[in-house]
This record gives sequence, structure tokens and C-alpha cells, in this order.
Amino acid sequence: MKKNLYIAFGFLFFLQGCAQEKKERTMNILTASQRIDYLKKNIKRYDYEPLYYIDVETNYNYQVLVNDFPVYTNFDYKLKGGMIFNINNSILQSGKQKLEIRIYPESINEVTQKEFLDSKGYFKLQITQTAWRKDGGGQEEPKIILEYELPKKDKQTGNTIDYAKLKSFTDSLSFEANVPYHLQGWTNGEVFKKEDSLQLKAQVAAFYQDMINAYQKKEWDYIRTQYLQADKEKYQAEYITDENIEKFQKGLENSKIDRKFFPLENYKLSVYGNGRILCLETISGKNKGKSSFGYTYENKDRRGIWFIDLYLYRPKGSSQFQIIR
Repeated sequence: MKKNLYIAFGFLFFLQGCAQEKKERTMNILTASQRIDYLKKNIKRYDYEPLYYIDVETNYNYQVLVNDFPVYTNFDYKLKGGMIFNINNSILQSGKQKLEIRIYPESINEVTQKEFLDSKGYFKLQITQTAWRKDGGGQEEPKIILEYELPKKDKQTGNTIDYAKLKSFTDSLSFEANVPYHLQGWTNGEVFKKEDSLQLKAQVAAFYQDMINAYQKKEWDYIRTQYLQADKEKYQAEYITDENIEKFQKGLENSKIDRKFFPLENYKLSVYGNGRILCLETISGKNKGKSSFGYTYENKDRRGIWFIDLYLYRPKGSSQFQIIR
């Protein structure tokens, strides 16, 4: 009886995955010139275009979220030290922004992670604001708007924190950002229910597999059309120039690399965006926390590993996932 029940559930997920793929394959696929024209018309330009960066220095593994969106995750033992990354993509509009910092024990090698944090460990974070100078002279001198170090005392109890006894540490803060744009992002997305997680995991996996298949078949226009709304918001948030819009939209078809995608396995369904964003993330090894949409690549000049963002949401009233980042 149980075996038959498992088969029935598996068949249901298979049908749902096929239905998702069939529906998306009937979408209006745009050519590069059509996408470029659309993006150029819809990306606004401003007199002042501020950029926000986070600068992290640590020997721990960590994840940083802005407005409950993961802007950077690291479990790679080789990438200890400093890292700087732009966060405009997660700032949807001006005002107070939520910052969450999740600290985990450091990795010893590709497969082994310490069980506890270290009393001698460190984590420093800085948020800065800058902007491109209109005279073409690069970026303005960054202005520090937030500085953070791991606290020595617990905010609620006032007791000294013994990090050597902790398996993780999370802290929440906020900062002010002033941006000229207003992005919808995932705000109009459906809030997913925990009780639907098994069904959602199968549906998201089907979406990921469809995108992997599209890469393998070199269906560049299909892929870029799937990412079009995500690209529009990213380009707006980072004030991408017309020249770079053309470059990015033609980048896949012009690339000369051989990609070998990782099998879609060893992953978990993660939920972000206050319950509105779904993605698949690798659950172990140095790629822990990375997108399950990843591949090894090689050309005549270099070889390496690349992970592609693939964050999905479902607009209210829709039955289909859409790529939001």
C-alpha cells in the first residue's frame, strides 16, 4: 500500500512538472533585438544613481540577507578573508532596509566543517554608498552608512556570548537607503505554505531541469526571455548602460565555453522573500548554499565552476513560476 502511494505521489509530481514545462514552452520567446529594445525603453536614467556595497571580513562561513533576500553566501574554505558585493538588486525602494547576518562554523576543507564557532573567530561588515561620477571618473568616494562586528554581549540578556559553544549565530539590523527607482520585485508574489513544500520542491526542480535542458540545447532566446523581468529589475537597480544591455543580452550566444551542468541532486528547497521566493540550494560541500543551477566550464583560456541565480516566485493569481532574480 505504501509503495503504491509513493508511486502515485511521484507520478503526480511528474505530471505537475510536465505541465509547468509545457506551459512555459508556449511563452512568447523574444529575439535578442526585441529584448534589447524593450530593456532600453524601460530602464530609466537618473541624475544621481547611488550604489550600495557590503564589505565582509571573516574567517567564518556566513550568509548575508537584505530584505530577506540572500545577497551572498559562502561555505568555501578557500574564500576566507574579504569579500565586496553590490546589494542594489535587493533594495526595492528607498527607506529602511532589513539586514540579516547568519554566521556558521568555518570549513576545514571541501567536505568538513567545524561543529562550533570559534572564540577567536571574527566577522566584520561594512555597508557603503557610492555612485558613478557623471564626468566619467569612476565612482565617488564611498560613504560608510553602517559598520558591524560580532557583539560581545547578548542584546537581550546582557550576558557575554561564548561563541565556542554556538553552532550558529544570527543577528538582525537595519539601514537606510535612498534610491531613485522603485522595483516591484517579489512583493506581489504568493506566500507559499510549508505544508505544500514537497509538491513545491518537485515543481521547482522541474523548472530547474527545464532551464538546464535549454542550456544544453543552446536555446539562448528562450533562456533570456525567461530571465527578462529579472534582468529588467537588475539593470534598473544597477543603472546598466545601453551598451552593456546589448552585451549582456547577447552574452550567451557569443560565449565560447563548454558547460557541463551538475546533476540535479543533493539539494534542498529554500524559501526567502518573506515566504515568496523559492530556490534549490546545494546542501553540503564547498558549494553548500550555492544555487543548484550550476556547471563546470572550460575553454582554451580557463576552466572553473559557475553558479547561476535562479530564484522563483509566483505572482498572485497565477499558476506558473516566474524568475525574479
